[in-house]
Amino acid sequence: MERYLQIEKVNLKYNIPLHILISALMLLASPLLIGVANLGAQDTAKVLEMYAALIGIVLLPPIFMPEQDHDIRDLVYTKYVNGAVVYLIRLFGNVLLLAVLLGLYVGLLKYQGCEFPVVKYFLGTLAQMLFMGGLGIFFYGLCDNLVIGYMVPIVYYIAAIGSGQKLLKMFYPFSMMLGSFKEKGVLAFGAVVLIGAGVWLRCRRRR
Repeated sequence: MERYLQIEKVNLKYNIPLHILISALMLLASPLLIGVANLGAQDTAKVLEMYAALIGIVLLPPIFMPEQDHDIRDLVYTKYVNGAVVYLIRLFGNVLLLAVLLGLYVGLLKYQGCEFPVVKYFLGTLAQMLFMGGLGIFFYGLCDNLVIGYMVPIVYYIAAIGSGQKLLKMFYPFSMMLGSFKEKGVLAFGAVVLIGAGVWLRCRRRR
């Protein structure tokens, strides 16, 4: 157990502090960029889906980032802890951070007088975050390129704004704004598939 905790300690100390800072600043800046006070359910969903969910793109793809250095990659795969375990521990830690930041932000919205179903919107937004982050993980694992890992979910986000539900159908990320929640279950399942496939692809690429 101690070796697993050490992996996460290293992740928190060296790998993602900047990503946590960027995510926190994005959420803290929202009152200055968009209105977050006294919103109804539809407007609250808009804030969560079109703004807060973006931090999923920031926090999840970097789970492979240290191995961009091939010397570190070789070291990871020669240690007695399997490479996949290292990635999954980082992933679990990053998802936990994502959930904490989202929970704090949802609490801020309630404090600001917004009226919405808290648990439902929390879970729906988390599913969207995981799906967009999962896209990044999958394409990072496929292409071994962090920039592509960031760009693909951003393209997906832009496509959702531009083409909407007609193009993406059950993978439309802004469904809570339309009063529909079933798409979030599809996104959650898709996130599991994408993340699992991304980790598998990354473990196959040892050089």
